[in-house]
Amino acid sequence: MTTPPPDKSRRHLLQAGTLALLLGRQHLAFGASIVAVRMWPAQDYTRITIESDVRLQTQQLMVGNPPRMAIDIDGLELSPTLRDLVGKVRADDPYVAGLRVGQYAPRVVRIVFDLKQPVVPQVFSLAPVAAYKNRLVFDLYPQRAVDPPEALITDRLRDTGGAPAA
Repeated sequence: MTTPPPDKSRRHLLQAGTLALLLGRQHLAFGASIVAVRMWPAQDYTRITIESDVRLQTQQLMVGNPPRMAIDIDGLELSPTLRDLVGKVRADDPYVAGLRVGQYAPRVVRIVFDLKQPVVPQVFSLAPVAAYKNRLVFDLYPQRAVDPPEALITDRLRDTGGAPAA
């Protein structure tokens, strides 16, 4: 008993499957996959990190009143992991009041940071190392740097209810 030759559609399916195996996952993916999102507020600056399987390309836009920063990330579809960034904003963050994440255009995700004060952002990428994949990092520094002695005096005056000497 002989097996009949595969019909034309079966042959195409086999060729497509073989092509998929040869190309690998990175060539077939529609866009980047977000692995993790992290946010660390500190007194000096706030750091936001988006970790992905590929290096991300961005464009940023600062808006004045009220202060906001919009980041467009190319080659990306909105994912539940990226939406998790919204829940990472802490009330005690000195720079970020809140944020929104949405699909701005096909393959472009926009993150809008609502800021508590004007910031000077530093945006950079870090290559994979150890357990970490590609990371897109946003460091948000205050536009007007805090002077430690001035901050100490202001805190002491507030605690004592006193006024500065003229």
